Amino acid sequence: MKEKLLTLSQLCKELSISYATGRNWLRLGKIIPTSSDSGVPQFSISYVTNLKKDLGACNNSSLKSRRNKKYKSGFGLYESYVSKSSPNIGAVSEIVNYIKDNEIEVTEEILLALLFDCADKLIKDKYKEENGIYCQINYLDVDKDCFAKLSKSHPDLFSSNYIYIPTEDTLGLLYISLRNLKNRKEKGAYYTPTEVVNSLISNLFSEKDIKSKEIIDPCCGTGNFILQLPEDVKSENVYANDIDDISVKLARINYALKYDLSDRDMVLRHITQSDFLLDNGEKKYDIILGNPPWGSEEPYDDFVERALKNLKENGHLSFVLPESILSVKSHKKIRQFMMSSCRLRYVEYLGEAFHGVQCPSIILHAQVTKERFTTKGLVVNDGINTFTIDTDRVVSADSLSLKITDKEYALIKKIMDAKNKVTLKNNALFGLGIVTGNNKRFISTEKTFDNEPVLKGADIEKFRYNVPKYYISFTPSSFQQVAPEHIYRAKEKLLYKFISSDLVFAYDDTGILSLNSCNILIPQIPGLSIKYVLAVLNSSAAQFVYSKMFGSVKVLRSHLEQIPIPVVDDRKQNELIELVDDIIKGTDPHQKKMKMLDKKISDLYGLSEAEYQMIKTALK
Repeated sequence: MKEKLLTLSQLCKELSISYATGRNWLRLGKIIPTSSDSGVPQFSISYVTNLKKDLGACNNSSLKSRRNKKYKSGFGLYESYVSKSSPNIGAVSEIVNYIKDNEIEVTEEILLALLFDCADKLIKDKYKEENGIYCQINYLDVDKDCFAKLSKSHPDLFSSNYIYIPTEDTLGLLYISLRNLKNRKEKGAYYTPTEVVNSLISNLFSEKDIKSKEIIDPCCGTGNFILQLPEDVKSENVYANDIDDISVKLARINYALKYDLSDRDMVLRHITQSDFLLDNGEKKYDIILGNPPWGSEEPYDDFVERALKNLKENGHLSFVLPESILSVKSHKKIRQFMMSSCRLRYVEYLGEAFHGVQCPSIILHAQVTKERFTTKGLVVNDGINTFTIDTDRVVSADSLSLKITDKEYALIKKIMDAKNKVTLKNNALFGLGIVTGNNKRFISTEKTFDNEPVLKGADIEKFRYNVPKYYISFTPSSFQQVAPEHIYRAKEKLLYKFISSDLVFAYDDTGILSLNSCNILIPQIPGLSIKYVLAVLNSSAAQFVYSKMFGSVKVLRSHLEQIPIPVVDDRKQNELIELVDDIIKGTDPHQKKMKMLDKKISDLYGLSEAEYQMIKTALK
């Protein structure tokens, strides 16, 4: 009988890892498909069973580090969730440290008991009564006898005092700090810092006649967005839901405390444990706000689409989202949907706003309208300045580049429309640096008779690279992914940092190898020297176009192929190449020639001195 095969998604569920981790393991060769169906990897049950045993016993060295991350509790104080001056940070910190110091396993029983204790003390502090209204809002359903037993066995765990602060999610701070980090990351549960919540709320509720509207937070977590709502937003207009049962229980307590609600039935109706993505859309709302989960399969696209469908006409959507939703290719469909169903009202670029999460984020405020999509009237906060776009720009679902003032947009258009220009599209060879699949095995810091230097992205500077610190034996058949050897051994090539927000290109004519953090470009533009192209790609003008149009932390081929390169004669090229050679040789210690070269490239685009200075200012 033929053995059943599992998909990658099913394998991830069996191993209790995220889909993103599974894809990464597959890419690195840490898991090997049993077969492939039309390019889709499949795994036998016996293979997955043995893999689970290896993980449990930590026998698989290639997965050992990952395994450790997944099976440790991984909790810690999430202090950026509340204000730095919060008096409750110390109380939560004491609990976290006590648990770590005494190596206490945080079971659900202990977790609920600690949350029960926190809620009880917050309520007593607010109402200054022994029982307050807690007997009516014990949404945690903690057994009092069990709580008493735990309090007696671990008295120090329950000795912290909490101060009730109306706009502070102390319950959420405690829950997040104790919750297993593995579960948080797998579910994309990145709890929104109060500072970000306040920014979203203040912008959204600056709209006229909005405070009397029906509101829902469809991924409410512990209810921080509810706590930050303006005081004149009525409780009967506020709804929220989440799929995490404990989060929902805490959100109910926060909701009841905010509005002094003792009506349990009302609280249960308004704050529910449910999946917003399965909502049939029968009930429409005026406002949908929150922070959708950033899971490995990126369900925030689905949340945005569902939310827009569940809004009344002229209703408002305001979400905290990864910045990639505006530009990355995989999100093109949701951009198309937004452009066909709403107008963008406000975008705020937050940078890396979440504790321990290297993912730039934004606040996106849209309004459902029958008007055609336009950029005119859109307010943008780029993290430093706030400006309004007053032009109806030509935009595409391929990428929504919004962090651009009208003056900058006009300047980009001038550069892109420059006469006598060419691009790298269909005029270059691109090569990926070596993906070994196991750097510890293949990379050495010592030179031997059978290895050679290899570059990493960190070795690359503008125009040249540093002396290599690492060595590799070039055995293509042993690597997971490798470009054709002639790409590496090209007579002339450009090397560039792959993970970078800046364009950093270096010249090589030695045939040196590089790893996948350092990719390869070989320009093949008739009549243009490779060193001339190098100068253009390293220029402020090219960086300005790249930063403003793409804003990516990965230098992608599709982006490089759009940068315009002025076509000039040999005399002008040689003038610039002379400067390039001096820079490569290191005879420009004070970067005077680099600055001279940069200005000459600007002149080739026909930019005025004022326009050049605008670029320099923007890049600062």
